[in-house]
Amino acid sequence: MVCTLQKILNRELRQVYEAFIGDRVADTTWRTVKCFITETGLDLNSNNLHEYALLRKRYPKLSLTPLEFRALLVAVDKARNLLPQFITGEEFIRLLITQGIRPDISTIYRWFKQAGSKYNKSTSYSTEIMFAVIYRAVVWKFIDTRKNRNNG
Repeated sequence: MVCTLQKILNRELRQVYEAFIGDRVADTTWRTVKCFITETGLDLNSNNLHEYALLRKRYPKLSLTPLEFRALLVAVDKARNLLPQFITGEEFIRLLITQGIRPDISTIYRWFKQAGSKYNKSTSYSTEIMFAVIYRAVVWKFIDTRKNRNNG
């Protein structure tokens, strides 16, 4: 009975992951994803699968260890919690600087474009757009820090 329930739950979680990805995944891919999420110490649930799928869709070539993935999730949550309901572009730049994120202005323009908006320092942005932008900013900082650590 327990085994049957586990299979049903496993199938449902796989369908959730496939819905996030937008395509079917092979059995070996699904086992790899399950193993990866389990190794992070996180629960195998739809929220964690969504975060993993989001990262895979936005950064398909980014290789992460389970520990790095967990640290990245913590950093994204921390950054999201710092965002007010509405924030101007100029305030957002100041927020990035306080978090130690200092990209080139062209990178910021690209993040906003990828989030479906345009950057302007006097424009007030909703949290929906800012979540997408802050996600990219945190991943950018992670990649930049790892690159500097390997070069230095």
